[in-house]
Amino acid sequence: MLVNNTITKIFMLVICIYPSSLFAQNMVNQERNAALDSLICQGKSLTDNGYLTWNKDLMLQGYSLLQRAEKISHENKFVEYYLAFIGYRLMTYGMAMKEDQLYDDYVDQTKKRASDLCDTYENWSEPKPLLASIYGIEIAHNWMKSFFIGSKSEKLANAALSIDSANPRAYLVIGITKLNAPSIIGGGTKEGIEYLNMSVTLFERERQIQDSLKDDLRPDWGYVDALTWLGIAYEKKENYIGALAVYEKALQIYPSYTRAKYSLIPQLRNKMAQADKK
Repeated sequence: MLVNNTITKIFMLVICIYPSSLFAQNMVNQERNAALDSLICQGKSLTDNGYLTWNKDLMLQGYSLLQRAEKISHENKFVEYYLAFIGYRLMTYGMAMKEDQLYDDYVDQTKKRASDLCDTYENWSEPKPLLASIYGIEIAHNWMKSFFIGSKSEKLANAALSIDSANPRAYLVIGITKLNAPSIIGGGTKEGIEYLNMSVTLFERERQIQDSLKDDLRPDWGYVDALTWLGIAYEKKENYIGALAVYEKALQIYPSYTRAKYSLIPQLRNKMAQADKK
């Protein structure tokens, strides 16, 4: 009888303790996830600001925060995605500023992360246009690579559209590819403008949806790139008024966008002034 009572007490104690320990573990997991999400959002924000203001240090800080996030969870797809994304932005900076060491520091690991994401998450559209954009920077850094990876970018973008037909980053990639490809293989300014306009439209729709959902982890990069490339395409068509409108729109949405403020708009205004003199 005494043994039975003791067993009953132990059993009741276990029943009482187990939910408490489960609750405590859930609280730990929630705090861990909140810390992870916070690091991702901070790193993403620093990188976006660094790209707009052309500040390498901010982008490096963003990358450092994502590395900290990776230590919390190295299997989180958003951590891996944003490490690849920030690496892509740093590659872009290194290529444009001819900082070859910076470019070399990130190109291989960035490409591998994006490629691994494409393989691991086959039904997630986002890694595909990111990897395609990385290939684009590789080609910009060394045009001879276009013979080996040039066709891959558009294929990746089309694969993304087969998963999500409204992915604006996929349309951005195709628009840039069309704009820079010769007409003999389906390229051209007109075709580029069509895809870039679609990209801008989809970005604006995406911004409205994400503002209502408040989902900070979903990829939302590329809108400023789409506006920039659309302006460049209009300039190629000598539609200077259209190009100026797009650049000014980009600056209105992103007041700190250094490239529009100090390069694109002043150079275009000078070009327009020269055209008026003829």
